[in-house]
Amino acid sequence: MDNNQDWSALAADWQQQDTPLIDVEAIRDEAERRGQSLRRTVRLEIGLALLVIVVCVLIAASPRSDTIQTLVFSSMAVFLSAYQALMIWIRRRDLADAGRDALSLVEREIQRATTVLRYWRWGMWAALALWLGIYGVMLHGMASDWPLQRVSGLVGGTAINVLVFPAMGVYGWWRCSQARARLVRFGLLREQLRAP
Repeated sequence: MDNNQDWSALAADWQQQDTPLIDVEAIRDEAERRGQSLRRTVRLEIGLALLVIVVCVLIAASPRSDTIQTLVFSSMAVFLSAYQALMIWIRRRDLADAGRDALSLVEREIQRATTVLRYWRWGMWAALALWLGIYGVMLHGMASDWPLQRVSGLVGGTAINVLVFPAMGVYGWWRCSQARARLVRFGLLREQLRAP
């Protein structure tokens, strides 16, 4: 009997404790900052993608480009256009503002963190596919005795990505670890908000 009274007293004390209030204004400020940052990032990505696509199209359409160069750069322009369209589609809901209530803001931040994970997963696979494509064309050119000038450009493009990919991978890993931490934090906030 004495044991049950101890547990009852402990339960009563625990239930009387003040639960920490959720700072809705801080969540709202964070969501607005992330939204503004995301919109700037998307505008920058679209601008850079358009610049690279225009350069690829100009090289492909140049009278000095031979058939192989036209094919490679046309393919890159199509690939980059499709990739950028996919990235915008993945982020489409993250760009809109959420409702003003705490639960809507928390749900939006959970969605944005999930999108970061999806974005980097697709992005790294797409970058690997592009690199393998360039590498495959380079190997084909070396086996087909292409002129040294054409093959050396592909070797340079392949070699620079040996440095760029690990750097992108480390940055992507860091962004994904931040997103996972946000998922945990906002998941706990969501549970608090849904609690009766």
